[in-house]
Amino acid sequence: GINVSVQVTTKNFASRNRKIQSEFRKRQLIEATMDCIDKLGLSQTTLARIAERVGISQGNVVFHFHSKEELLDQTLRHLSDEYRANWLAALSTAAPDAQSQLRALVESSFTPKICNRRKISVWFAFWGESRSRPKYMRVCGDNDADFSAQVKTLCRAIEAKSTARLPAATAALSIEGMIDGLWQNFLIGPPGFKRGRAVTAVFELIDTIYPDYANQAS
Repeated sequence: GINVSVQVTTKNFASRNRKIQSEFRKRQLIEATMDCIDKLGLSQTTLARIAERVGISQGNVVFHFHSKEELLDQTLRHLSDEYRANWLAALSTAAPDAQSQLRALVESSFTPKICNRRKISVWFAFWGESRSRPKYMRVCGDNDADFSAQVKTLCRAIEAKSTARLPAATAALSIEGMIDGLWQNFLIGPPGFKRGRAVTAVFELIDTIYPDYANQAS
């Protein structure tokens, strides 16, 4: 992945060593790719437009990413790895009981750095274009499967100690589906989407599925 902690600016770029310069440029190009996909869509995102956005030559883009396909791969990988790191961090800081862990997973999906119109626009661009779906599954499939497995595992753990109105597999699908639907609402729904309200809505679903925990809602 691209090291996001490299402290480089356009002012000190020339004084940095070649490896750090390369990492900074790659991150710039990934950000520019997301901007282009958000504003223009996948089909209109070209190396020329990405290069123009960063202010470098198209040849310089090809130096760092040999093709548009590779740049799209790395952009997807960046988003997917960021999402994974975000929910893993949320689990590590939450209380160890399954209910707290599940709530932490839900909250992590609506943090501003993950749930914002620009990034969700990029996700939906790849999901919505048939030619891009094999790429999406190749790059993101394992991370997505790990998230789904984690949700299902936590639902099973809660079910073992609580009344459950849905079996764990159905509960997990319902929770994930609601998160996806709220993301879509953020992207195409009326303005004024509130992340806190979205989290509360998913919590209400969880409390409906597991009524024994409803009074413990935080």
